Amino acid sequence: MIKHSAKYFLTFLFLCNLICLFGQDQIDLLIEKMTVEQKVGQMTQINLGFLSSSVDQHDGKVKKIDKEKLKNAIENHHVGSILNTAGTAYTIEKWHRILTDIQDIALATPLEIPVLYGIDAIHGVTYTKGSTLFPHNIGLAATRNPAIANQIAVATAKESRASGLRWNFDPVLDVGRNPLWPRFCETFGEDPFLVSTLGTELIKGYEQDGLSENTAVASCMKHFIGYSDPKSGKDRTEAYISDITLWQKHIPSFKAAIDAGASTIMINSSMINDVPVHASYRLLTELLRNKLGFKGMIVTDWEDIIRLHERHKIAKTPREAVRIAIEAGIDMSMVPNSFSFCEHLIDLVKSGDLSEDRIDASVRRILVLKRDLGLFENAYPEKDAVQNFGLQEYQSLALNSARESMVLLKNSGQVLPLPKNKKYLLLGPGANCLSALNGCWSYSWQGDKEDVYPKTSRTILDVFQERFSENQVLCDVKSDYSNADNFNINFSDEEISNVDYVILFLGENAYAESPGNIDDLTLDHNQIELAKKAIALDKKIVLVLIQGRPRIISDFSAKMDGIVNAFLPGSMGAQAIVDVLFGDFNPSGTLPFTYPANSGDLLTYDHKNLSAMVRTAPNKKTYGGYHPAFKFGDGLSYSDFSISDFKLNSDTISGDEKLQISFQLKNNSNVDGTKNIDVFIKDHFATLAPDVMNLKAITKVFLKGGAQKEVFITLDKNDLFFFNAKGEKLLEDGFFSVLIEDQNQSFYFKN
Repeated sequence: MIKHSAKYFLTFLFLCNLICLFGQDQIDLLIEKMTVEQKVGQMTQINLGFLSSSVDQHDGKVKKIDKEKLKNAIENHHVGSILNTAGTAYTIEKWHRILTDIQDIALATPLEIPVLYGIDAIHGVTYTKGSTLFPHNIGLAATRNPAIANQIAVATAKESRASGLRWNFDPVLDVGRNPLWPRFCETFGEDPFLVSTLGTELIKGYEQDGLSENTAVASCMKHFIGYSDPKSGKDRTEAYISDITLWQKHIPSFKAAIDAGASTIMINSSMINDVPVHASYRLLTELLRNKLGFKGMIVTDWEDIIRLHERHKIAKTPREAVRIAIEAGIDMSMVPNSFSFCEHLIDLVKSGDLSEDRIDASVRRILVLKRDLGLFENAYPEKDAVQNFGLQEYQSLALNSARESMVLLKNSGQVLPLPKNKKYLLLGPGANCLSALNGCWSYSWQGDKEDVYPKTSRTILDVFQERFSENQVLCDVKSDYSNADNFNINFSDEEISNVDYVILFLGENAYAESPGNIDDLTLDHNQIELAKKAIALDKKIVLVLIQGRPRIISDFSAKMDGIVNAFLPGSMGAQAIVDVLFGDFNPSGTLPFTYPANSGDLLTYDHKNLSAMVRTAPNKKTYGGYHPAFKFGDGLSYSDFSISDFKLNSDTISGDEKLQISFQLKNNSNVDGTKNIDVFIKDHFATLAPDVMNLKAITKVFLKGGAQKEVFITLDKNDLFFFNAKGEKLLEDGFFSVLIEDQNQSFYFKN
């Protein structure tokens, strides 16, 4: 017994020594040994494609890594970080070979500083073959389920770490205020509370085991700040956002993430109020560092220091662009396809235009992150982590999360769920397309390469053919989304006469970032015409929308018997859609955004009272300015829920007193189901014009058929304040209302 105790004690001492070996003091000693060139190298991030033998990095083909280029980057330029793949997704084995080669070179340098590798593991491990892809954030937001977001992050962290990857450029904490924006699908929708709640669960899931564990990755909240509300709706274009709106809508999710312990942050590529964010000392240092308290590492987005000169035109030279960005607060530059950043920054320090102390501060943050990730102890891919890859439980999680994300928007005459003994005509380009189901960041950047998806992947047509007999399913949709045949009905009148139901799969094919820019939210003309042809068949018709943003369907939606919004549901999306259509799963998802009826009507649910007013003639007005196709929080069920006996524990609260809301929730049907509950607060009057209402709480309640339950929700003064332009919280006496669906009770708050 004594021998065992001594053994355990010595092991404990050894581990303590390892931990202390690269403690803060050791990092400071290491920095003292470093030359300016070595320090600047640590601040440099290079794209793996730049280190390959290929000229065209974006042709989607896998590139061969050039060992001499790799050695030059690490040995001569002291590069501290590499990102991306050189092509599409790799096998775990290939990832391990590449990462081992990188660290072999790095650890053979005099200072033996390992390389930090970063990747976009968005909705699952984007760039590893055989990984599980989950619903995109916009679908996760529809689940109103923070626990499932956490579980997805845990699974993603495990599969990332199994691949040898320890730094994930996720989650997106931008609040989706403009649905034209092509990265809308990466957001949790238009509400800052929803983004904060689910975004922090991803961060916790990525990091909660501790960064040194082989089940965790460093998260990267992005894109600070205001990226998601461009004036034009186009990617990487300017936004004009008041300080009040920044504090009310865009800052809360980042503050919540900082408080949750996010390790790194990526910066908005664009500009706010004519100032590029990468150049803003006010935003990056005064706000992010000093006011919000972020202590971690700040990384740029792709080429964004270079673009201060080339695109934004605020720097006369590339050298000046580097100086501006570093002075603003940047720690690491995603250069990513040249060594220009190194060259300019070295010159800036040696010429005295930037102090070496400023460089040391950034290098310290980078080295601390490498230490925390365990890279100094073991820089290589961890063999033990591989056992956490490809587990069956991830597939179950992908299926459950996709099911919960489905939003039933319309169900006229209870057309859904469909009977299983009828005949179905499947139409529309989404019926037989893997990329449409998975969207961007799916084994390739754009996600549109059908041939790189796992052989086990299933399209909707595949699932129909597996579950139903051959004579029940009529479909000739091609896997190529844009194939002209996909927008026609290529069957005879006799064949169609035997069909009982038409199911129409419309929306968008996969796209990422700027290639997804559009000029109009209205659905593609060819799809609208197909919908009209389908309606003319005079059959019961169900529309399934597979899309990353709300494409406008007003031209034909009134003629649809049922409408399901499936978003971008991921690896198990086809199965989840069919489960919902046929009642194997009772939908519970609710919209995380306002679904516009018209392309020029983009009001969010939390608009101002003024926005809802439409002046129809002199001295006449109506409050019909807010008229979306579907409202934020809309979502039907195969169950029939009702809320009654809605009450507050008091009509007045003051100070730290709690406001307790209670109501009876009843399932009036014989179908078991889950109800998503959104709780809103309305501030009747305030010194800054209040929104019509704001989301303050979410919960989910499962009820068996015929069951009833009393539900309790607690709010307090922290749900009643608003921000001014300085970021100060204002809490004023006055009347407020609590709103849940058609229920409404008022109370008075006294500060």
